[in-house]
Amino acid sequence: MDNLVILAGTEHSGTASLWYSLKKIIHTGHFRQNKYLQALEKRDNTIRSIFNLKRKMPYQPNRHNANVGIWSKEEYDDFYDNEFCIEEYITYYKRVLEKTGSPMVGDFSDYNAELTEDFLCDIADKLNSAFNVKIIMLLRDPIRRWWHQSHCVARRHEIEHFKTDLSDNCFYAEIYRKWRTFFPNIHVVITEDFFAGHTKELSDFLGFPIDNVHRCAFVPEAGSNIPHYPELRCQWRCNARPLVIKDLTPDLLEYGREAFEWIYEDCHAEGIYPKYSLNAW
Repeated sequence: MDNLVILAGTEHSGTASLWYSLKKIIHTGHFRQNKYLQALEKRDNTIRSIFNLKRKMPYQPNRHNANVGIWSKEEYDDFYDNEFCIEEYITYYKRVLEKTGSPMVGDFSDYNAELTEDFLCDIADKLNSAFNVKIIMLLRDPIRRWWHQSHCVARRHEIEHFKTDLSDNCFYAEIYRKWRTFFPNIHVVITEDFFAGHTKELSDFLGFPIDNVHRCAFVPEAGSNIPHYPELRCQWRCNARPLVIKDLTPDLLEYGREAFEWIYEDCHAEGIYPKYSLNAW
């Protein structure tokens, strides 16, 4: 059966670096993040503007997937213009497989982590009937990921945001259990382990050797000295502007440990924690 890999979280964990690392194995079509499932669940037609923008610069945001084969206008229109539905999603990835000859196809939208349990229940049977669905969860240290997100959404008010109520994408074990219920073929990738070169578990899960681990601005942890890798702008910029990352002070780190204590415990209960970079979390 054809293989479809769905990334199920979380943002600010190194998705672009993982995408580059797996480019010889997984083809994501015309997009890295098409946000199709998010648009389908929310009945959100604003994504059309994103689709139309990318049609005008077809391979600019996805250079290593430039070879997507030959697509007719009708095939383009099916995905870009038709009403959102799971059947069109399935048809699109089937066509990517057929036209590229890639071992498997993938949807690397970080937003998939936030899909609801009811929605996953609605689409699971059709996806599982059409594909051998493999779920990858990419997870970075919860505290440092939340600190990074605070810089993205609350510029100059990072500390206040860091101490607000946590968003749903902080609850790693809950996301894991939600997806596992409907797609049991699931594997957790720890950012700090994978980008330090520990690839065997993911290679075994995918059934293909991983020849190259792309660099990641989050590993090793550099704090305010985060490297500005040009191909990974999403890791050090937000809203087209460079982030000014502040270092976590000992007091903030201690606050984070207390706030995230039960999240760490829940992750450990599910076996979600670094196995090699033991001091990372």
